[in-house]
Amino acid sequence: MNHLPSTLLHPIALTGVIWLTLNWATARMRGRPIGPRLQAAWGLVSVGLLFVPIGSVSLGRWVESFYPNPSLVGMALVLTLLWRNLTQRELLRPADLRALLTIAAVGGSLLYLNPLWGRAVDFYYFGWRNGPAIWTITALALFLLAVGNRAGVVLTAALAAFAVGALESNNAWDYVVDPLIWLVSLGTLGLQTATAIRRRWTEDGTRKASAEATGERRTEPVANVPRSAPADL
Repeated sequence: MNHLPSTLLHPIALTGVIWLTLNWATARMRGRPIGPRLQAAWGLVSVGLLFVPIGSVSLGRWVESFYPNPSLVGMALVLTLLWRNLTQRELLRPADLRALLTIAAVGGSLLYLNPLWGRAVDFYYFGWRNGPAIWTITALALFLLAVGNRAGVVLTAALAAFAVGALESNNAWDYVVDPLIWLVSLGTLGLQTATAIRRRWTEDGTRKASAEATGERRTEPVANVPRSAPADL
């Protein structure tokens, strides 16, 4: 592990999250976007907050000890949501976010639920053997980039971070998924699925009720009136 990137990643990521959160909260309270001067001021405040003492350590060190290996996917999701709320611009489109959530949900399930499968293959082990993990992440990143999905850029950043040892972990999977983002992804996808199913049921029920109310208009049968016989000449 390269200690310099590992030392810099946490304060940079934490400063960014604090800065975007302060800007977003201020814009929401004021009801309008904030200017560059206030954004710069919040930037200085965000840096200063890292040194606020929490017990015997600073806030930055406390967060690092509590959450030592935040995945690049998790950081990308947090920063994207904060940036969208702050600037009303999309760093990642809905399709990109769905791809990242799916990767975190499926990948986390394979890694963290593995002990429940008895003698199943230990996928987490292949993260220590860099070959299988790196090739898997690379192939997935290339596929996403080929179809124009920006999640591939996030996976590429995860590979770059692993190459320089930006986290404490030497396991390649930790750069893609972590337990917290795994749980968030499962909850988000589960909620989206339940909402979609409920919407579908509601639409089907509304359509059926509308069809029953209107029905097919049936015309009343017209009585057969016998034609009058032609008059005798």
